[in-house]
Amino acid sequence: MSEIEQDLPKYQKVKDYVLSQVHRREISPDDRIPSESELSKLLNVSSITVRKALAELVNEGVIYRVRGKGSFVARQDAASDRGSNLVAFVLCGLEMHNSSYMQIIKGVQSYLGKRGCKLMIEFVENDFDQERERIRSLIQSDLRGLLIYSCDPDSAKSYLKDIRNRSIPFVMLDRFPPEYPVNGIACNNHDGAYEAVEYLIRQGHRRIGFAAYDYHLTPEVDRYNGYRHAMADASLSPDPEWQYLRKELDYSKLARQIQDGELTALFCVNDRRALEAIEQLTQRGIRIPEQVSVMGFDDFEGSKFAKVALSTVKQHFDVLGYESAKLLFEIEGGSYGYKKMLLPTSLILRDTVKSV
Repeated sequence: MSEIEQDLPKYQKVKDYVLSQVHRREISPDDRIPSESELSKLLNVSSITVRKALAELVNEGVIYRVRGKGSFVARQDAASDRGSNLVAFVLCGLEMHNSSYMQIIKGVQSYLGKRGCKLMIEFVENDFDQERERIRSLIQSDLRGLLIYSCDPDSAKSYLKDIRNRSIPFVMLDRFPPEYPVNGIACNNHDGAYEAVEYLIRQGHRRIGFAAYDYHLTPEVDRYNGYRHAMADASLSPDPEWQYLRKELDYSKLARQIQDGELTALFCVNDRRALEAIEQLTQRGIRIPEQVSVMGFDDFEGSKFAKVALSTVKQHFDVLGYESAKLLFEIEGGSYGYKKMLLPTSLILRDTVKSV
């Protein structure tokens, strides 16, 4: 064996073996290649090494997998025409042209374009029943994979079993069913919220409120926990009266708390809530940030153009889309177990926060 061969990573030796078989036409398009265990014994490497090599060959379009049957040589000249190169993205949300959704879609398309895949977008306007029916209809077709942004991930468990029964790889974006294993990707909601509240504390704020929007969603629970933990680590105990966890927020009560000096800052679970709070409090004569500092989360496109430019936590929606599509191919490539990925956030400081 040459020095070059000895220096090769073990998984690269597996790849080279399969590629040489393909190039010498010892295995033809749609022929099954040796199984993981067969390659492991043949090349004297671990099954994990073989799995990594095969995952890369899938991502490179050299082979494709059929659940329960094995790996097969791809037809290079017809790869872009296969029905299995269709990826569906079911997005259940409030406004189709929301800038964050557009950024997610842009990220998904950016990755799928490299893989020669087509993207089908199915938008459902915040209606879980329609979301479920759309999913059940889509999985009857020939899909390579499925991306899901659910409006009610806990109820989504009712159709996730159907997807698994069809052996279709899927990834959930932003929110997941609690205590239920799925492949998913989201920003680091807890740590982003923690950083935001920690910053407010450094600015001298001790009486910091919390305002939720859809508290049944896991990102909001994670952000609430980030708020609580930042307060606790600063030896602060927020009054339950400062915590607004319902969809309908009592702005008259909130305004009285601010006027009485009971609250000096408000951490809002998302920019939608924060911008609404700025509007409602301003109408009630509250000056921002002179009387109360406001912090959001998400960094919507319009947040910088609000009456008072919003300080917020930025999540990178284009990266969320790109990485979700990438994870979909890793699953298809034979990775084992379930993966949940957390993406970093950035603290964006504008004009709604003032030190006290």
